[in-house]
Amino acid sequence: MDCFLKHRGFGAALKAAFVLSLSLGGANAFAGDQPCRFDVPQTDLKVASCVQEGDVNILKLVPRNEPESTNVFENLPTFIVSGKNLQDILAVVGIDRARRYNKLIEVPRAEELMEFSDAAPTAKALMEQQGWTLLDMKNVIYPGPEDVEGFSLTCNTLQAETARGFVVVSQCNTFYEEGVSSLKKLLARITCEPPKSEAFTALQTDSGAIVFNSIKLPEDELHDPDEMAIDIDFVNCADGVKKNIGGLPFLAATGRVQAAFFAQAEPNAEPMLFVIHAVEIRADTGVNYLGDYYTVHVYANTPAGYVRDERLSNYFGNGGDIARDAESEELVYTFPYKTADDIVAKLNSAAYRHWAAGDEVKLTINKKTPIYSSPVLADVTKMYLIKGDSVLQEGAETGFLKIMFKTPKGKAIRGWVQCGDAAGC
Repeated sequence: MDCFLKHRGFGAALKAAFVLSLSLGGANAFAGDQPCRFDVPQTDLKVASCVQEGDVNILKLVPRNEPESTNVFENLPTFIVSGKNLQDILAVVGIDRARRYNKLIEVPRAEELMEFSDAAPTAKALMEQQGWTLLDMKNVIYPGPEDVEGFSLTCNTLQAETARGFVVVSQCNTFYEEGVSSLKKLLARITCEPPKSEAFTALQTDSGAIVFNSIKLPEDELHDPDEMAIDIDFVNCADGVKKNIGGLPFLAATGRVQAAFFAQAEPNAEPMLFVIHAVEIRADTGVNYLGDYYTVHVYANTPAGYVRDERLSNYFGNGGDIARDAESEELVYTFPYKTADDIVAKLNSAAYRHWAAGDEVKLTINKKTPIYSSPVLADVTKMYLIKGDSVLQEGAETGFLKIMFKTPKGKAIRGWVQCGDAAGC
């Protein structure tokens, strides 16, 4: 079967960051009923095709952001070949000393090569990776002007054994620091067995996994002994060390992880971790909630680990749908960020980009709307705006906008309005 993922701009890239979330080499990597089911989350590679030859799966990857019609050196493929019998895999890869490198990767313009030789021990040492054996490493050197050494490639083929079988990875790259690092990150993902994650499927990262597990709450007068909350942890693939990222709120019940995914909060930025927590409302809160209550938590990957981003977490906020009264299902407020799609759509909107950049944003009120003293529906004031009023946006939170309105006499009025009541939000 062939599976193609096409680059469709920033919006598609945002969504791809969480759609491609299965582990390479994990429990699904060698599933017999779904051959070639690999994904490549958060890498510069995308799936070009995947086929099966007998009991061997062959996955072809190409650079994610390179156009399909470019020079051959910029679009060299990476192959991940897997199965239960190593000899069958090696027969498919076909490692030999031929100038086309192997059966899967053909060295571009082989007839022009100045040198095709085994790599030096120092170069091979750079590719040492826990759990992997370097099967082959070749220098591929092309002539430059006046027959001096010119452009070069390094072709690598490595093999690993996992709980499900064997994997061989073959790639040619320029062997710059970025290329070596990218390949080694890919290798780490393949051999990293997903840790236990009971409350939600583990999310793979460059060096480990994000896991979601239940923990007992402290025993005190506020909690029953059997009440549980959900913790978010990062587990390092190399040593198994677990580091806590944060905990999801216990709101009279454990609730569930509605969604967890990586998405870019800004173009070309490292993807951030988004977690949506949902809990059924069981108590009388004085608010006519209809359905679940949601909280959105955003974490940035920093040198110190994953750290909660308060600004973004507050932007998406928390809340639930609110009915007009206890007997009605007519909604007076809809919480806007219940799903990953809701958040990705907002991240891809002009309104969000202006907010993230700190731009001055002027909006026009599209109907008569009350002004609130805070981003809470119950905190409504007696003031209101009418259709056509122009306001300056000063903040955003939980589907509300913090605005400043100047009266005809020049008096500045500040407060909050619902996002849907302002055109361009």
